[in-house]
Amino acid sequence: MKRYLIMLAAVTLVSSMAWAQDGAALYKAKCAMCHGPMGEGKVGPSLQKTALNQQQVADLLTNGAAGKKAPHSKAVAGLTAAQAGEISNYVMTLKK
Repeated sequence: MKRYLIMLAAVTLVSSMAWAQDGAALYKAKCAMCHGPMGEGKVGPSLQKTALNQQQVADLLTNGAAGKKAPHSKAVAGLTAAQAGEISNYVMTLKK
């Protein structure tokens, strides 16, 4: 029984880590409400036409940028650097 519980806990942990690192899911949870589900732009600008590269997007999410409108004037709350990297990878797939 103890071995079963340990295996169950390990599978749950790995599954939750994989979900947390999924750029598309993170984008939908943190970004889509302003930038649109496909990055087409809504309240926030279109990400399909962004001039930012992958590293710049990740830096913007983790550090913010002076002069940008909220929420990007500061780091996005509750987002790790690894998660920002996953989102920036996903954003690059949206560019046209």
